[in-house]
Amino acid sequence: MSCTVLALPYALAWIVGNLVIAGVAESKNKIVQNVKQSETIPCDEVQIISEKHFIEKSFETPFMDKALLIKTIEEHGANGINETDFGQIKCFCDHYELIFERTNANNPYYVRIKALDTDDTESKLNDLNSEYAVNVQEASYNSIVSKLEENNLEIENEEVCDDNTIVLTVNLE
Repeated sequence: MSCTVLALPYALAWIVGNLVIAGVAESKNKIVQNVKQSETIPCDEVQIISEKHFIEKSFETPFMDKALLIKTIEEHGANGINETDFGQIKCFCDHYELIFERTNANNPYYVRIKALDTDDTESKLNDLNSEYAVNVQEASYNSIVSKLEENNLEIENEEVCDDNTIVLTVNLE
């Protein structure tokens, strides 16, 4: 009886081991078949991208306000906008990865742009700067108008110049 009890675990291990070996052999055969099938793909359909084609550049920006920065990158079509616990703002815009960070709240944001080395990162940053400037102007305009209303002052004339500056004439009476 003791011989049967001792032999049973060894017999189970032997049976399970043979099943596992058979399963591995079958998986290996499937992999070999898949490799043989993939060899029929024409070379023009296969693209290999290596890491050496990617660059990372860092720029200081004029971006000071976090809410306006997030609004700007949302309007620019960024997706995957994520703010980390350390205050970094990460997003993807087209095929660029943008990471905004700053050392403290009194300093402007720095941006790290990860892109292909053939991409024009400077023009992407210039586009963001232009959109941010428009958003700052809009926020400033809205703030001035609301403060004028709080003080019961009227805007007598409003003029938008060719360079998109806004001239407000306020009636002080």
